[in-house]
Amino acid sequence: MSASKRPSTSSLRRYLTSRPYVAVGDLRRRFGLDPDAMTAIARNGTRAFVGLPEREATKIQDLWQREEIGLELSVEVHAPVVVGVYPMRIARFVLDQTNGYHPPSGNGNGVHSHGESDPHDRSVAGTPEDATAE
Repeated sequence: MSASKRPSTSSLRRYLTSRPYVAVGDLRRRFGLDPDAMTAIARNGTRAFVGLPEREATKIQDLWQREEIGLELSVEVHAPVVVGVYPMRIARFVLDQTNGYHPPSGNGNGVHSHGESDPHDRSVAGTPEDATAE
């Protein structure tokens, strides 16, 4: 893989925010990243694992910490594994349009569990303070 294909922070941000949702596998294919990579990322005591090399995962973590993106976690694995990324500006717009409705699996910390699992069963669901901080 050539180094020129690896995304800069601005090109990654532009790619992620131009779509309503991007699967981690799509990120790997789009930028030709190692499919076997796995990196831990964290924000406010919430930790998750993303299948990206450290350089790109750090960029995802930075965007997540700045609340520019949210993360969707797998419910099929008993660890907080990121399966997709969505831009927060779209998520906030949708929430504002539905009069503040918050999906039952969201936790207000930019992390959304994929499916209908109970967010309190997950170690990354955050604290009750995180859920009421919005």
